[in-house]
Parts: sequence; structure tokens; C-alpha cells
Amino acid sequence: MEQELRGSMRLGSYLRRLRVGYGLSLRRVEDKAKTGGGEIDNSQLSRYERGKCYPSFDKLCLLANIFNVPIQNFSDVLDLERVAPFEPDAGAGVEQLKADANRDWEQGNFGRAYAVYETILTRLEEGLQGEVAYDQVARARFNVARTLLRMGKISLAESELRLILRRHRDITPETTALVLLVLADAHDEKGDKYLAILEAEKSLAIAREIGHAEYQGYALHRVARTQFEQGDYAQALENFRAARELLEGKATRHDLTLIRTTVGFCQVMLGKVDRGVRELKEALQTSSQDGFRRCSATALLYLGQAHQLKGEERRARDYFEEAELMAHGGEERYVDILFQTAYHMWDMARAAQNQVQEKVYFGRLKFLRSQLDRHFLEVEKFDQFIELGKGR
Repeated sequence: MEQELRGSMRLGSYLRRLRVGYGLSLRRVEDKAKTGGGEIDNSQLSRYERGKCYPSFDKLCLLANIFNVPIQNFSDVLDLERVAPFEPDAGAGVEQLKADANRDWEQGNFGRAYAVYETILTRLEEGLQGEVAYDQVARARFNVARTLLRMGKISLAESELRLILRRHRDITPETTALVLLVLADAHDEKGDKYLAILEAEKSLAIAREIGHAEYQGYALHRVARTQFEQGDYAQALENFRAARELLEGKATRHDLTLIRTTVGFCQVMLGKVDRGVRELKEALQTSSQDGFRRCSATALLYLGQAHQLKGEERRARDYFEEAELMAHGGEERYVDILFQTAYHMWDMARAAQNQVQEKVYFGRLKFLRSQLDRHFLEVEKFDQFIELGKGR
């Protein structure tokens, strides 16, 4: 109860970040509120930002309109209170913090990585008037955004990215290219494949213009991922291979392993099942050795699908169950992977006319669907099933 009375420092910090990002003073927000037919006293807003009290729902709606963000963002920010135990010690340097956060990112500990990236951003913002260039702040915000995306907070991530692009003249082309790539990720997660490709192609054009081979590789990888999700496996495979060639010796071991995983699955879907399975098993071995948990879960999911296509249901089920355990087995639950494994187990139960398992997995899918904002093939098929009234 005491926490409710004094408000949320996290929500307050987010409101201040929005206001500063838009270049608005407290007084200017008050004026905008009046123009929009509402009222927020500048001293009241100051109390919100300092975590002294919570805004009412009406005030949050008004602030959402002023800052042009969905009201869901505020709920997502409050949900991030759970990362508080992962906040780093005050004495650690920024470079060490960045290395720690990058390691947690690769290991799939996104809540822990977010807490550290957020700390870095706050420190750099506080030093903005001193020796810190805005491009450094933009890079820190970029890391916050890409982590939010992995945590399923798509709208919140998109808002952070658009804040960076509002000051596009103050950031380097390299940073712009990276931001556009993650913005493409956000569009893809929301199911807008057209905008995802458009943003990725913009990033690719910038990378080519400045002659940055690594960023060209990442841009091609982003284009390939959208093609992959649209089922255009032949074109996706071509672009994945081109991306891998550009990234070899430049990208991290994690990113190269992730590409190998998607290459393997493309081969499976193009009928080269045995070759694809070998690629997936090699990617799984690397990701397991290096502790890349999400990458391991993805490889297990794809191996399950490969054996499902071959009609080897027992082996498929074993891989799906392993993928499920991996997706459950750490600080972060990967809801999208849990949904996909449940979907394929449900699909096999339906094909086998096993009504008991079909009901179990259907119930699991309904539960997981309520936690997903992402759009991908299994989600679309399940939603269609529900819309047709077959799930009653």
C-alpha cells in the first residue's frame, strides 16, 4: 500500500524520458494538456516524474495522447518493476555493464539484460550535458528497445526507437541503420510484413552507402527473416547465406549460430530435410555449449517440426518437449516458443484423433495466446480456428 501512495519511480522515469525526448518542458506539457481538453498541472506532472504519486487513468490517457504512445505502454512499464532485483551495483563502469548485459542478452536472460541496459541509459542521459555525445545515448536506448522487444513489449520498444529517430540529425548513419533494423523487427512482430521489409531495405541502403559490410549482413538477415516467416524459404535461404558470408568474422558467435538455425530450417522446408537436420543439430550443439538458451529452444522447435514433416511423430514429440522445457527453464519464459510447441503438439493430437491430448493442448494454447502480442504463422492459424467457431 505504501508503494501505491508514493507512486512508481519507474513510471516517473519513463514519463520524464518521454517528455525530454520530445523536448518539452513541464509547462509545455501543461499547455498541451489544456489544448487537448484536459488538465495536468506542471507541479503535478513533476510529482509523477519523481514517483511521488500515481497518475489517475484519465491522466494517463491524456499523457498518452500528448506523447503519442499507446496507453498499454504505461502498464508495460509498471510490469518492468520485476527487473528491480537485477539492477547492477552503482560502482560498475559503463563498459563492464555493457559486456555483462550483452552476455545476458545472448544467454536469453532478457529481464536481467534490460535492467543493466536501462542503468547504462540513465547514466548516459545524466551525463548528456557533459562529455557524452547523443549518439552514445541513442545506442544505449537502442539496446533497451531491442531487449523490450524480446520481452514481448512491442509498443514500448517501438516508442523508444521513434524517440531516437526524432533526433536523426544527432546520430550517425551506423546508429540509424541499427535502429531501423529493430524497428523492422517491431513491425514484423505486429504482423506488418510490408513495413518490416521497407525498414530493413532502408537500413540496407544506408549500410551500402557507408560501406559497412557487417550492417549490410544484419539488414539482409532481417529481410530474410521476414521472407522466412512469409514462407518464401528459397529467397530467405539465399539471403541468409549472403548475410552469413558478410557477417563471418564480424558478428558474434551467437548471431552466427542463430543464422545457422534458420538456414537449417529453410533447408528442411525446401525438402532437403536430412541436410537441414544436420545443420540444426550442429547449431543446437554450439548454442548448448555456449549457453544460448533461446537459440537452443529455437533449434529444438525446428528439429521437432522437421521430424513432424517426416512423419516421425515420436521423435518430433521428444524435440517439442525439450523445446518446451528449454523455453520454461530460466529467468525468462519464451511465450512464443511455448505457443509454437503447444500448437504442433495439438496439431499432432488432432491428426491422431487423440481427444484427451487435443483438449489439453488446446487449453494451453488459449492460455498462452492471451499473453502474446506477436503475430506469426501458428498464431494466425489458431486465431482462424477460433474465429471459425471450431474452438467452442
